[in-house]
Amino acid sequence: MTYRSTLWAPLAIILLASPASPAQQQPATPARQPAPTQIDPSRLDTSQLDTSQLTRLTTQPPTREPRPDAPVAMPISWGQAAEDIQLQARQFQRTDTVAAVAQGNLPFARPTNPEAAGVANTGLPVLIPGTAALGLDGNARVLLFPRENFYNLSITAPGLVIEVFGTRLAHARAPDPLSTRRLNAGDSDGYRISQTEYGRELSFNRYGAAYSITVECDSPDSDPRCRTDAYVRNLANSLIIAAGNPASGGQ
Repeated sequence: MTYRSTLWAPLAIILLASPASPAQQQPATPARQPAPTQIDPSRLDTSQLDTSQLTRLTTQPPTREPRPDAPVAMPISWGQAAEDIQLQARQFQRTDTVAAVAQGNLPFARPTNPEAAGVANTGLPVLIPGTAALGLDGNARVLLFPRENFYNLSITAPGLVIEVFGTRLAHARAPDPLSTRRLNAGDSDGYRISQTEYGRELSFNRYGAAYSITVECDSPDSDPRCRTDAYVRNLANSLIIAAGNPASGGQ
């Protein structure tokens, strides 16, 4: 392929730079074009035209049906989330969970990037793993990228990457029966766990939203955090409601 390319390049230069032959220099005789025809509007018979259709098309704006597979924001059960917040408060021996979050007393991995401040406008419970379950001794980089209807949390440590994703967006079109069974399948905790090339992935539904935790290791065959389901399951059990804005929608 390289040999052919080296031949095409000088040939292209020669074709562009060489003078035209006498035959090429003579302008071609243009073909005879048909004379344009003009229509006299006064001679048109408009008695058979349906003017009502024309009026409708010119006065009514076109309507566009929504795409059946377009994602829609699902309602969030903030009442259920509030009950879990109370349980969470008692677990950490706090009577005011909002104050605990503000004062930094809840033991979850805290993001350090400035974009994390946008979590105040995220319209679903933002779940973040607890520090004890992570077991990283503070030696990790935590980044949070929130949006109105979803968020992504990234935790990077030596030999390990953890991602937590949550969304309230769902497709309007109902999935096929096989996909529905897969989505509804889960263990006694409601978790769906699968092995990936570099670790484990756990997904579940809660509060009307969908969440997933992905754990990837540099050495998935030897690192116990990726070799079995125990680590990712422990992360899911440790999730703490760290933020969320009911004003963005819900029940």
